[in-house]
Amino acid sequence: MSSNHPKGSAEYINRLNKIKVLNLIRESREISRAEIVKRTGLSAPTITRIVDSLINIEQLAEQVGIGESKGGRPPVIVKFRGDDSYVIGIDWGRTHIYAILSDLDGNTLLAHDIKTNPTDGFEADLRLVSKIIEKLIFKSGVNKKKLRGIGVAAAGFHNKTTDVIEYSPNFNWENVDIRKPLTELFDVPVFVDNVSRVMAQGELMYGVGETYKDFVFINIGYGIGSGIILNGEPFFGFEGIAGEIGHNKIHSNAPAGIVCACGKIDCLECYASGRGISKLASEKLKYYPNSSLNKLDELTTQIIAEKAKAGDELALFLFNQAADYLGVSIAFIANLLNPAVIVLGGKVANAGSFFTERIRTVFQREVIQQPARSIDLIQSKLGNEAAAIGAVSLILNEVLNLRE
Repeated sequence: MSSNHPKGSAEYINRLNKIKVLNLIRESREISRAEIVKRTGLSAPTITRIVDSLINIEQLAEQVGIGESKGGRPPVIVKFRGDDSYVIGIDWGRTHIYAILSDLDGNTLLAHDIKTNPTDGFEADLRLVSKIIEKLIFKSGVNKKKLRGIGVAAAGFHNKTTDVIEYSPNFNWENVDIRKPLTELFDVPVFVDNVSRVMAQGELMYGVGETYKDFVFINIGYGIGSGIILNGEPFFGFEGIAGEIGHNKIHSNAPAGIVCACGKIDCLECYASGRGISKLASEKLKYYPNSSLNKLDELTTQIIAEKAKAGDELALFLFNQAADYLGVSIAFIANLLNPAVIVLGGKVANAGSFFTERIRTVFQREVIQQPARSIDLIQSKLGNEAAAIGAVSLILNEVLNLRE
């Protein structure tokens, strides 16, 4: 449906009313037409016309039965029709590409995970992503006409105005356009955004958003970023690059600091990201000859986390240091934005309670707390699938706003 109607026109008002009703139906799971009238304040004939359109034209709602009568005509029950529309969500990572085929209810029907070579470059990864999408469509057997779109989550400074990733420290990309080639290949809407904001939007649509509409998602993975949700909407900033907390300086007077992938010195990512922790472990091994990390052929963040839980001195030092820096940085965000809650996600955030509890302790020490107001840190409900499910939510957001 076109959204190019002048504000105040009958078409524009009808579209806004239809969006309001569609979102209410989805959020309510099942709801009667009479209840929609009550909760929207719209007239019964208007609701009948809108719901009939959503059922017969947009095919985004369906009648599921008749409710129990409390006197008078029994209520007609409707629900969101998400199980007959499909979306592909891509988590385009530095070392892995994880893709899912999902319905609009967020149910994963098929998934594919493939390891990538970080040195291959954008074009090679793009070919790989295209093959994964083809494989998901073929293996699932879904009707391609019912594919609503493709969502992509990728690390980097995504400019919302130009729709390109201007720069990605994780990939060393510059001015990369993901949307255009995928749109041309598959002839469906394609939406791309920064991975941390995508994860936040996934939580809004399918996770903690059921309870909270104002939160900050902190993505602690290979890099570090945040997605900001204000009043149920993602916050982009002027050009779409809001939330880059991983590239805030954490040492102000260090004589010789660590050079970050972004080119600056002593960013949070240098000490608290998966990349940073692994790199520091390699550099500090010579000072810890008794560390069990010396016996390993490869120092991945996951292995270092396991050694930290087992009490290895170096591994524990690195994770404690990361937690301390994260606690202070997250408290700064909370003091600035005053969200209802902070959501921790990303693979490094899943290292273990020893890590997240230390982050929480430092956060609670540094954040401004009042007796009547308390901001807590909670874990992502979507876990390691947050980015892929969030990519699905990019398309759901377009559907719920009747833009696709």
